[in-house]
Amino acid sequence: MISKILSFLVLAPLAILLVVFCVANRAPVPVSLDPIGTLPQFVFAVPLFVLLIGAVILGLLLGGFGTWVTQARYRARTARRRQEVENLRHEVELSNERLRRLREEQARAPVPAIGGGAPTEHRAALAGPAAAA
Repeated sequence: MISKILSFLVLAPLAILLVVFCVANRAPVPVSLDPIGTLPQFVFAVPLFVLLIGAVILGLLLGGFGTWVTQARYRARTARRRQEVENLRHEVELSNERLRRLREEQARAPVPAIGGGAPTEHRAALAGPAAAA
């Protein structure tokens, strides 16, 4: 809400200045597209404010296009990294699935006893001499 109020406080005076500028500069000025000045058919009259506002709009469009072209490598890098992240996520999912399967297989498989003894004797032998007594 505050940003809308601030936008209004900034844009309203600019709009008023633009209207005043357009009213003050409505007289037509000759514009020639012939750099040498030998062909009068390439001359036309346009109000000054239309010419200036058109030049500003054209400059904004050309600047935006130039920035877009300049940032193409960053967009390409972002796309490559996004694809790499997706591939890594897929690899993690596959690894988690393999790990889950291995754990299930280990849970189903019986634990073989070493030395043919009972499992409790085996655990006591591995625990050390204090546990065996």
